[in-house]
Amino acid sequence: MSDEIETQLKNALRPVAPREQFTAQLLSQMTLGRPAQAKIHRLNRVRRPLAWWLSASIAASLVLGVGVHQYLEQRRMQQSGLEARREVLEALRVTSQKLDLAYEAVNSQEHKI
Repeated sequence: MSDEIETQLKNALRPVAPREQFTAQLLSQMTLGRPAQAKIHRLNRVRRPLAWWLSASIAASLVLGVGVHQYLEQRRMQQSGLEARREVLEALRVTSQKLDLAYEAVNSQEHKI
């Protein structure tokens, strides 16, 4: 089994002579001053700023998303704090009324005795 795989790999990876057209094209590029290399440099000059702007845009979007999430969470906490404050004030008001009633009941019983 492994001999068969090894044989297939050797056959697939054996050296192959290039075609005449490839050799002629390569030689013409070498003698003309590498126009393919100039094209690559031109593409790199365009791609670098594009890649930088794309990276910056993604980073800014992430920062903005996290900022909006934090803001909304803060607002939610503030609203729940205000609601709790309102409930505490209501409880204090009710307690004050009940204490006033109890005070009046105790004082009215003392005057009767």
